[in-house]
Amino acid sequence: MKAKAKWSLVLSFVLALSLVLAVCGGSGSSSNNNGKSSNKLAKDQTLNFAITADIPTLDPTQVTDTTSNNVVQMTMAGLTRMHNNKFEWDMAQGEPEVSADKKVYTFKLRDQNWSDGKPVTAQDFVYGWQRQNDPAAKPAYNFLFASVGVKNAAKIQNPDDPMYGKFQNLGVKALDDKTLQVTLEQPAPPFFYSILSQAQFMPQREDFVKAQGKKYAQTADSLLYNGPFVLDSWKKGSGWTYKKNGDYWNKAKTKLDTVNFKVVKETSTAINLYKTGKIDEVGLSSEYVDAFKKSNPKEVKSAVESGTFFLYINQKTNKNLKNLNLRKAINAAIDRDGLVKTILNNGSVASNSVVPAGFVKGPDGKDFRADTPDGYPAGDAAAAKEYWNKAKKELGISKLELNFLSQDSSSTQQLNQYVANQLKKNLPGVTVKINAQPWANYLDLNQKFQFDLAFSGWFPDYQDPMTYLDMWTTGQPQNTTGWSNKKFDSLIKSASTGTADVAKRWDTMKQAEKIMMADYPIAPLYQSGHTWAEKPYLKGLNYPSYGPEIDFSRAYILEH
Repeated sequence: MKAKAKWSLVLSFVLALSLVLAVCGGSGSSSNNNGKSSNKLAKDQTLNFAITADIPTLDPTQVTDTTSNNVVQMTMAGLTRMHNNKFEWDMAQGEPEVSADKKVYTFKLRDQNWSDGKPVTAQDFVYGWQRQNDPAAKPAYNFLFASVGVKNAAKIQNPDDPMYGKFQNLGVKALDDKTLQVTLEQPAPPFFYSILSQAQFMPQREDFVKAQGKKYAQTADSLLYNGPFVLDSWKKGSGWTYKKNGDYWNKAKTKLDTVNFKVVKETSTAINLYKTGKIDEVGLSSEYVDAFKKSNPKEVKSAVESGTFFLYINQKTNKNLKNLNLRKAINAAIDRDGLVKTILNNGSVASNSVVPAGFVKGPDGKDFRADTPDGYPAGDAAAAKEYWNKAKKELGISKLELNFLSQDSSSTQQLNQYVANQLKKNLPGVTVKINAQPWANYLDLNQKFQFDLAFSGWFPDYQDPMTYLDMWTTGQPQNTTGWSNKKFDSLIKSASTGTADVAKRWDTMKQAEKIMMADYPIAPLYQSGHTWAEKPYLKGLNYPSYGPEIDFSRAYILEH
């Protein structure tokens, strides 16, 4: 999602996407103390964010985007929690007891209450996990259970399997109120403990969910919390507010008392809020980066992230897009270097691959991208025209209109226009109709395949190439391309279940990526970067490469 994952998720979302600005800060003016701050905590520990998208959902079973994932990550506690790109034990007291065959993991749980005062039990984890695998709950991201190898998850999720929908057979059970036992199909993959921090593995309490019925997770009051914060209010379309959870077991590490999010779609508005001291951190889109580097050089920060952004190419409902040469033409028509330098200008780098560079190293100590550092062929106008001419001949067409689905934030609109212009310029006869939608509407249209091309991104759910690859297998909810390849599916299954031979698994994932990119079900665009301005008295804010996209659980504000 941020994928993340994050989540893992990937989430990361989600990570929101890199173009969904995350803006945060305190109540002080930028001119106070001439920009200097002490090392003493401010009395008012209030952090104010602005963000371009509202929360699509609060239901952990429905989370697919980074905005929703971030809310769940900050308000709920799973067995583990990600911090600074490493997992920590959260509801789990520590290392589980592991069986001799390394397939059964028995966790002891901490004493922790829900926000209504009732204790969190092992059965809450069992119900939460089972609900993620119950077709009646319409889970949107449950493939993670199969990815990590939870017993029977793959069968329960497969409509063609006799066990389909029988979530009671999932490999998880409560031995008592404080003991949770998880059974896997094979020894755990390297990312097992980190993936348990994701929204999909959070506990949910059965009596509360059923009492709420259709109202569950529709408001701040119709969800229970057991994490660092509780969601105090949510005004749909306007914003939401967190309050510190005084009952959280690790509350000593949470310094902030209040965190406010305000939906601000226009980048210029967010910039003005920063300049006037209403917020203390602001994501910088391309037109503001150079100016801020001149006026506030010490406040500007930049980092390359692990998010990958691309175009879905929908060959399920648009039969023309089943043509390989047409998909190759779309991929080759877009100049990635121009996109990242002139439109984004935020530290993002051009990308022609699925798994990003610098994300994870294999058993040989080399980055996954070492063999193909530049990815796969793209950004070649001459090749684009050649592929387009072949496609026209094969399809018997001379022109083509494409419906381009994207988000409606001001920064995304620049990208939308750039992509549309590139396609029209380099593929004569192609016209592009941009359909810019609010985030929740975008997700709905994407899942319903109501588009030809769709701009999207993926943040990792865990630190392993599989987080970018298994989402493209046949029938996965995130695979809104209609693409299906039996060899790819077979390789992903092999890499998911054959975890003992690490080197072989690594090579298998590389083979799978090559097969996918030879078919061009997507057009990779860039690996996300993040450039922002941050006041010196805001400390501890973290943008991890996977897990929550924005981790403010240990952020704090100094006197200023």
